[in-house]
Amino acid sequence: MPPFRPVLTALAASLLLASQPGHAADTNARDFFSAPVGTSLGVLYLPVTWADSFHSASGNDDHARLNVEAMAWRQLWFSDICGTLCTPQFIIPAAHIKTTLPGSQTSQQDSGIGDPQVGGTLFFINQPDQREYSGLLTLITLPVGSYDAQHPDVSAGANRWGATFLYNYTRGLGKNWVLEASLEAQLYGNNDNYLGSSLKQQPLYRLQAFASYDFTPATYGALRLYHSRGGAWRLNGQEVPDTRQNSTQLGVELGHWLDKQDQLLLMLARNVHTTNSFDSSQAMLRLVHVF
Repeated sequence: MPPFRPVLTALAASLLLASQPGHAADTNARDFFSAPVGTSLGVLYLPVTWADSFHSASGNDDHARLNVEAMAWRQLWFSDICGTLCTPQFIIPAAHIKTTLPGSQTSQQDSGIGDPQVGGTLFFINQPDQREYSGLLTLITLPVGSYDAQHPDVSAGANRWGATFLYNYTRGLGKNWVLEASLEAQLYGNNDNYLGSSLKQQPLYRLQAFASYDFTPATYGALRLYHSRGGAWRLNGQEVPDTRQNSTQLGVELGHWLDKQDQLLLMLARNVHTTNSFDSSQAMLRLVHVF
């Protein structure tokens, strides 16, 4: 076993938790559609992630397991306080995590409140009649969630500051189609108490893309593509081998407006290529209420 392999196995669940569907930077189709100033949205995310193998550059472990049952509440407001349309918001997550790490024969689990996020989207283009939008989502992660330095792989919090920047462009095509793409960078501060050591993660970069179609005025379906690269780790200043992620995820979404105030969305996704992470599948139920 390589000398840094125990560190990699302990990091595995933490890496995956940072990109759960309930995580605000994991967008869904049509997330950048705007609403009139004064509108407020409450969003409840109920994601589940599971995996029965771990893929790394040095080999696969078919005995590794991961199950994450999470939820997150997101509250946002459409406002003109920025001089243009913007959406101040906050997100409060929680999770129950159970895992058998690569190379281990025993499982461990924990539950708790995750690290909250605050921020918002600043719109550069807002043309609802043409279904054309563009904006920059900025989120700051606050290191106040539940964290156990001796069991960081099942902790809901990460004990570090973070910043996410995501630029989106959305455009309607014809009467029913909408295409959109987002470029994202996730930046991380130091975790100064990771198993008694100092841990630093390099930026993680992602592409998120959607093609959605209106089946009826109230119902749409979407195809989604996520591609991630980066996120290598350093422990006490030394590079940890086999921690740079490279993954591709494909998925589908179905959204339906129950009435003028309530929307229900179902998402299913699967990693089709994974390096240095769990080979995971995801499902999510999302509820939106317009105030």
